[in-house]
Amino acid sequence: MKKIVIVNSSPRKNGNCDILCSEFGRGAVMNADNEVVRFNLNDVDFDFYREDQTEDEFDNIAHQMMDANVIVLATPVYFYSMSGQMKTLIDRMMPYFSQISNKDFYFILTAPINKKEMEPTAESLTGFTDCLNDCNVVHITYGANVSQKGDIINKPAYKEVFDIASRIL
Repeated sequence: MKKIVIVNSSPRKNGNCDILCSEFGRGAVMNADNEVVRFNLNDVDFDFYREDQTEDEFDNIAHQMMDANVIVLATPVYFYSMSGQMKTLIDRMMPYFSQISNKDFYFILTAPINKKEMEPTAESLTGFTDCLNDCNVVHITYGANVSQKGDIINKPAYKEVFDIASRIL
């Protein structure tokens, strides 16, 4: 059994990133023993990282990530980088990062640009996982050349996330 935490940082409900997160979750529960917890950061009330941080809704996400075996980070690519919500989530992990270890990570990226132009965003996310203990980036899904809601359904990434997630045992 694996506990899988999916974090969607897209502000668009039913957008391409959101759709891929749903497909990943659907694939993951093909193994009935897997547990999936999903967060849409647009629906979470949390603030930027501060030295004198007060507890907010983010702390639940951090604890869920610490308890997970698998963490999925999904972001649209804006100006060749991750969304502000995803960057804020990563920054907020500062007090917790030493407690995140032995995790498998999956990244889901969507954008109206090609894969090569999205790779710097994947490198930034990998920079985060490189700071963690014994964490692996298992797979990166590039939902490239999509801009309108639903464009992703006709792209290989749509099937890819389901297939990848259904193999998590």
